[in-house]
Order: sequence, then C-alpha cells, then structure tokens
Amino acid sequence: QFSMDGYEDKTLDNIDIEEDTKVISANLRKVPEEEIEMMEYGPTGGPIMFHSGPNFDSCIRGVPAYSNIFYGETLTVEGVTVLDEFDIVFPSGKKVHFDTEKVSDKVRKFSKVVTFDELGSYKIVANGETKYGFEVDYKPTLLPPTPKLTDMFLTHCKDQFKNAIAVPVGGEVEAKVLITNADGKPIPNASLGVYGLKTDKNGIVTFKVKVERVDTHSYKTYVNGQEVQFYGGLMIYGDIYVWGYDYAKYSKDGKLISYTPQSKSQELYPNFVDQLPVVSDGNSTYVQLDALNMRLNEIYRGTGIDNDIILPHPEDPSVIYTKGFVSKDGGKHFEKMSETLDAIALNSKNPNEVFGYVLKDKTGYILRSEDFGQHFEFTKIENVNFSHYFVSNLFIDQDNPQKVYLVTQRGLYVSDNGGKDFSLLYTDLGQITSIAINPANSNIVLLVGVMGIVKSSDGGKTWKIVKKNDNENLQYVNYFSFADPQKPKEVFAAIRGEELIASYDEGETWKPFCHCTYDAVGRKNVDIKPFKDTYKICTVSSNNVYVSNDGGKTFTSLDFPVKGDVFVNIGADGRLYILIDGIPFVENEDGTILPLDGKTFLAGGPNWKIINKKFYIEVKDVKGEQLRIKETNDGIVIYRMCDMLMY
Repeated sequence: QFSMDGYEDKTLDNIDIEEDTKVISANLRKVPEEEIEMMEYGPTGGPIMFHSGPNFDSCIRGVPAYSNIFYGETLTVEGVTVLDEFDIVFPSGKKVHFDTEKVSDKVRKFSKVVTFDELGSYKIVANGETKYGFEVDYKPTLLPPTPKLTDMFLTHCKDQFKNAIAVPVGGEVEAKVLITNADGKPIPNASLGVYGLKTDKNGIVTFKVKVERVDTHSYKTYVNGQEVQFYGGLMIYGDIYVWGYDYAKYSKDGKLISYTPQSKSQELYPNFVDQLPVVSDGNSTYVQLDALNMRLNEIYRGTGIDNDIILPHPEDPSVIYTKGFVSKDGGKHFEKMSETLDAIALNSKNPNEVFGYVLKDKTGYILRSEDFGQHFEFTKIENVNFSHYFVSNLFIDQDNPQKVYLVTQRGLYVSDNGGKDFSLLYTDLGQITSIAINPANSNIVLLVGVMGIVKSSDGGKTWKIVKKNDNENLQYVNYFSFADPQKPKEVFAAIRGEELIASYDEGETWKPFCHCTYDAVGRKNVDIKPFKDTYKICTVSSNNVYVSNDGGKTFTSLDFPVKGDVFVNIGADGRLYILIDGIPFVENEDGTILPLDGKTFLAGGPNWKIINKKFYIEVKDVKGEQLRIKETNDGIVIYRMCDMLMY
C-alpha cells in the first residue's frame, strides 16, 4: 500500500518481486481540500455539509440544534455534498431546486439564495428520500424580567443559549417573549401553535415555566401547566430553551438554611453539604472549593486548562514543560509556547530543546524548538500518511536527537534525520502503547502493546518477545521506562490491574517490584525517579495519590488541596509536580501543595488561598460554567446548574 499526506491511498495487488527489484512505484491521486473536508466531516452529518444556511450543529452534547432560520429570512444556502441534486421543500410543498457542481470525483458544491417565507417544517429531499428536516419559526427574544441562564452562569454556548430561561427546580417563573419576523418586526395577535401561546397586540407572549425533578438525574418541564415533550423538555419554541438550577442558602458561619424545593424526590441533590467550610479574614469570606463539588477549571478561565501532562526537565529542575507552556524559573512564571503540542519529548541534555507533534492543523509535521518552544521548526513527514489522531507518543534518542521515534496506532516508526523521513520499525505487536530506550545503549529498545513486551538489541533490526500478554492488561500501560540513567539495566512498567513490575536485566525477565496496587484498575499515571539510594514512586488512581520514598516498601496518601483530574511527575529535585484539572501545582518541602503561577493559570476567577492545606476561594460574586455564588447581608447563596441532558 502507498500512502502520502494529501493523496488517496493506493494498494497494488499481485506484484512480482524479483531478487533484483529495488523500486516499486505508483501514481497517487491528489485529494482536493473540499474532498478532504467532506471525508472528514460529512459522514457524521449526512451527505450534505452546509457552510451557511440550515444549522444542524450544537455546541453542547445532547442539546438539540435549531436551524437558526427565522420567518422571512433571506440566506445564501451553500456547502459541499456528494449529491448531484436536491430540493428544499417548503411546508406548502413549494420546492427550491439545487443543481450541484462537480469539485472532484467525490465532492460537489452548491450555492443559491433562498427566502424562507413560510412557517413550519421544511425538508431537504434527494431522490425521493428526506435527508434532513428543520423548522422555520417566528424569531423569539426573551424580555426582562425573564430570568436568563446566561445572566446566572458563564455558559460556553452563550449564543445558542441566549434564549434559555433559568428556572429553580420545583419552582415556577414567568417568561416574557417578543415574537418578530427575521427583520425584527413584531408579529401581533398570532398563535405560536404550541401550548396555546398567542402574542398580544405588541407581539409579546407571556407564560409560566416550571421545572420538576422526577428522580436524581431526570426532570420534567411545563409551560402553563402543559408538559413540554420536545427534546426531553428542553425546547419550548424556536430557540427558546428551559433550563433548571438548584440553589442552597447558608448562614454566615456556613450552616445550611434552605435549598431548592424538591418535587417527587426528597433527596438533597446535588449534594449541598450541611456545613460549608467558611473562613473570614475580617475583610473577605472564603469557602472551601471541594465542599462546592466543583472543579478548578469550572470557575477559573486561565489559559492552562488544556494541559494534561507536566514534564519537569529530567536534569534541570528550573525548567518545567506542559504541552503548551514552559517555565524557566522553577514554576514561578510560565510563558505560553507558540504551539500547543499533543505529543512532546524533551532533550535531557539540553533544557531549551523540545520536540512535538500536533494532531490537528499541522498533522504530518515534526516540530522542533531550540528556544524553549517560542519558535518551532516544522519538518514535513514526506513518506508516511499520518492521518488525524494517529500518533500517540513521540520519543527522542538522547544520544542522537536526530533519531526520532513515533508511536502510532499502526506500529513504531523511526527517523534518522530529525523527522524528515520515517520507516516502519515494528508492527507485529498490535497497537503499541509505549516505548523505553536504554539510556546507556540506545540500540536496546523495548515496546509494550496489545500482544506483550518485545525487545530489540540492535536498534530495531530484530525483535523478540520477552513478556507475553496473558490477560490483556498489557494494553493498559501508564508507565514504561528506564527510570535511572545510572542503572541502565533496570526498567519498570505499571500495568492496569497488576502490581508494578520490573526487569533487572534490560527487559529479558520480569517480576513484581512493589505492592503499589492501590486502586490499580483506576490507576491513571505512575512515575518513578531515583531518590537517595532507592526510588521515589508516585501512583495516581481515580480516587487518590500515593507516594513512596523507600522504593515501594511503604506508601502514604497525599493530602491534596482540591479534588480534580490529577497527573503527577517527579522532578530532578525529588519534588512532585502536579497538574490538577490542567493547573500546575508543586509539593513543597513541608508537604504543602501550592499552585504554580496563579496569575497565568488561575486567572478569570475569584481570589484564592490555601488554608489548612485546602483550596479556598473568596466569596463575592463567583460566576462559573455551572456554579454561581453570591454573598448577601445575611449569608451565602450557591446556585448550581442542573444536568438537563440526563433524560
């Protein structure tokens, strides 16, 4: 099979290969950009992809996508398709016909100006078959004093939820809506066709909305006493949504006073605590974040929330990398790199050199920087078709930075010229999950994958199985490394559901290393580094973080300042460098865990303090994606958005 980025794959069958055959050639078809676009996105949405016109995309999972076309609107309907022709069929049966124009062998384009001058259900029909359906309604706009979801919470789908009505669970609110055509002209004395709603002489309709909790994760909504059925009760009319929220009121000292009225279920959900940890310094009031059952990245809009790995440099403790940021002063200050990398590798002998791979936008390039990621050199991979989501890991030979390894879903590739050309090194292991290179002899390479662990002692020319995968757990490896460059015969692997295993003969034989099986099935990541005369081990589970300073003989549980998604690495200085919800922390000598560079990563949120080793936030007017906190004269009120999609 012949593959090249931007060209269609081609397979040649029944080829006679003689002993003197040196070259096999094939002509590949260049794939036009429009066709690439259609192949990548079209199949998920059907045979037509609209660039403008009907909108079938929603910015939040499970929320119905409205067409965003309103009565009387004139639009240019254009996009790409695999169809030769199709019709937009109006509610009356009137048709607007589209003849499409060939772009490539597989993709066609279309464009036509259409005026949507009828109310009701439209269809897009091709060859007698309905491909899509969408609604054209009057244009609704919420009017004060209707409580709006976007006024209470920082919804990331603000445009889509501009007409979302916020209703306390078990309570009822009055909504006031202006009904117009697409140009904003009010529609007086008109029936909306749902729930008996009708506009007055000014084009305004007023109605009552109620949200009831049926059980822990499901709700019913009502308009003027009638149950809303459309999309599980989310959508009322046009792009008017209804969304529930819970609230709890606390006294100044944190005692729960009242909370959202419940309907059938008397459970207190979500779990507002009976006693809120509250601390006052005389000027400000602080509450413990964990007691709110919210995450750091839900209330802070800093720039680091996309980080999922923290990499302290293996020899220089002043240099710390994440996939998008770098610090050169031990974490006091971070600066954003010019690229956010999906796979990253460091040169252990040169702290300013970083290599990377990006899954989107720059797919098919090896990125290399010699100035701490401020500028990258892009080397295009010419002879391998690396499609989206293909490369999982990147490794650099520390003795020869021109030697680059790529771990992919198809196998292990290697380049000897800095990433310009790659060759397939090994593929018989199934999907490869990780690679370990001996720090004293880079010809010794170990791979772990679905089939087990294999070893090469000649730089990948020949391979042998050194540990078979007998129970499928070897495909779930979250640590695989020669941990100590001074002990090049010792290599370790952390495997889901098993103890940490080790080899003391360069991977030839394996045996259990320590009994660090805490939450082994839910284990997220492990790190091992030299520590005094033994090893320091950190293992992160779904529930906790455990650390050993004696090579795994004993473990202690870390007291984290806040709950969240955790990733941990051990630095050259023996300290733990931690990501919690993408925000970097460090373990101090006294055992406290403090955020690094809060001005960068904890921006866009309330003031914070570490009090008794816990993370507290200042209560003034905290506004997050799902959380709102307001301090009143007599206490604290917490509002929490419901998950209305659990139906």
